[in-house]
Amino acid sequence: MKRSTFLFGASSVAIAVGGMAGAATIDSWNLDNVVIGATDGTASASVVYNGDPADPTSTSSGRISYAPPEATDPGIKVQQETYKQGGKNGLELTGCVMTSNMPNPCTGEFQSGKRVKAQMTGLEPIDLVFDVSEGAVSNYQMFYRLINQTTKSLAGFALELGFGVGNEFVQATADDGITFSTAFRAQPAGSGASSTTQYPFGLFGDAASSQNFDLDGFFAPERSSLSLEQTATTITSTGFVGPYNSLFPAWLSQENVPLGAFWDNDGNEETDALLMAWLNADNLWEVRRDVLDMTAGLASSLLTAETFQTFEEVVARLGLGTSLFDDIIEDLANLNVNFAFNLTDSVQSGTFTLRTTALAAPEIVAPVPLPASAPLMFGGLAAMGFFARRKRKQA
Repeated sequence: MKRSTFLFGASSVAIAVGGMAGAATIDSWNLDNVVIGATDGTASASVVYNGDPADPTSTSSGRISYAPPEATDPGIKVQQETYKQGGKNGLELTGCVMTSNMPNPCTGEFQSGKRVKAQMTGLEPIDLVFDVSEGAVSNYQMFYRLINQTTKSLAGFALELGFGVGNEFVQATADDGITFSTAFRAQPAGSGASSTTQYPFGLFGDAASSQNFDLDGFFAPERSSLSLEQTATTITSTGFVGPYNSLFPAWLSQENVPLGAFWDNDGNEETDALLMAWLNADNLWEVRRDVLDMTAGLASSLLTAETFQTFEEVVARLGLGTSLFDDIIEDLANLNVNFAFNLTDSVQSGTFTLRTTALAAPEIVAPVPLPASAPLMFGGLAAMGFFARRKRKQA
């Protein structure tokens, strides 16, 4: 199969970073089908199209978001860095694809903001194109996060490797020299060649199994994710694993996630606040964590859930004053996806495409009465009574 060296007009392939010329190299994110967002240091997103952005018939179903100081435009960078994944006997990686977080490397510390944040705004494919040059065998880790902003509930997602964008996309085969690695092992141990859509640990996770967390997940101590089926050039989710689907009927869109009460325990807006309570489907505030030691400023633990009618009652119950605020639990719409690309010595210079497609869930039709105060809802989750409000500090 012939590989195009450009999408829309002349576009040269970037030269590999020094020391990497001997390996097949993912050089850079190709921006021919992208309109870059703000470049003035403000939060923005680069919009990905299914063709030339200058063509009025081109459409978009996704964008890559970034927010300084964690990341800047355009939202994706390819980092050349040799390292082992999974210890000294693990897969040797040539580099990674990560958010444009300068100068953070692939091996940056935990929660240093490496994930590419792909906001899915529609149900059509999102085609991310990468420039590649030929050489010896190489492997690139992908730090990926899928964010449901479709306004609809989703059943899952599909990833494909191929060439071209939009109607010109052709799926790759194993003979084309670019596949999803089967040697890559994501955490936790035993999760297989790829660890698909794990929901963030702060919501679902066992602190005893992690060196990075002191608290179990807010909703449950079990991890929750989507199972997968992987071939050489496809990764497709096949169903929910863990407690997420027992609480929510499908992968929530960010417009439909419930409201939460967050504790700004360290007074630093750059760090994540602790989720202490949420507004459940019965329109009641459910407190699931208690403060153990106010002087420590960090300690809290799971408790038997208590429910309250108002946010003000939650503030009074926890005694946290203005350090408790309400906001949407946006991580319920976020899925962390881990995998790696394997490039063989048959790769030719040009481009390849990572295609991401959102899989819609069946609409919910059961008529459930909504709270009188609830506004109009989006999509199939309207009947669940979940709604989002703007963040506000408790006075």
